[in-house]
Amino acid sequence: DEKSRLNSFSVGKSIVSTLVGAAVKDGAIASIEDPVTKYIPQLKGSAYDGATVRNLLQMSSGVKWNEDYRQRDSDIGALLKCVAAKTPGCIVGFMSKLPRAAPPGMLFNYNTGETHLIGLIVSAATHKTLSDYLSEKIWSRFGMESDGYWTLESDGGVEMAGGSLGMTLRDYGRFGAFILGDGGVGD
Repeated sequence: DEKSRLNSFSVGKSIVSTLVGAAVKDGAIASIEDPVTKYIPQLKGSAYDGATVRNLLQMSSGVKWNEDYRQRDSDIGALLKCVAAKTPGCIVGFMSKLPRAAPPGMLFNYNTGETHLIGLIVSAATHKTLSDYLSEKIWSRFGMESDGYWTLESDGGVEMAGGSLGMTLRDYGRFGAFILGDGGVGD
């Protein structure tokens, strides 16, 4: 019914990338050309070293990733095991061990884990949880009808930004209207 909250799955990726735009506008993220490691220093020395925020937004980091949900040993399977285990930092730890497949910016590869990293970047840049920043920038200002929720990586941990945002159907519509209105919430 109108009060049922449904998991966004990958629609949530669009909301996370919208928050990058808000963070750039706020000056919290200087540029989408910033290196990923500026905001997630745990990735220094990994295959993500040299990739930019833009590369993550375009899923073109060059890091090898398997998004096949049918394969138990796929990378998305490992990410979901991290969430099931509720281990803080598990996703970044796993992703820091992934190999490089191509230079950054050269190859598109659909990667839910990279949207999780974008969520971490927004949180690091704004010094706010992803939920708080979403509430401050869009949710409370655009008149969303119901509370949303994000699945957390671990109890009390960070939001699983790769696609676990839940909201009502009406609020999905409101977010669509927000985008159709060029992201204006009225200042």
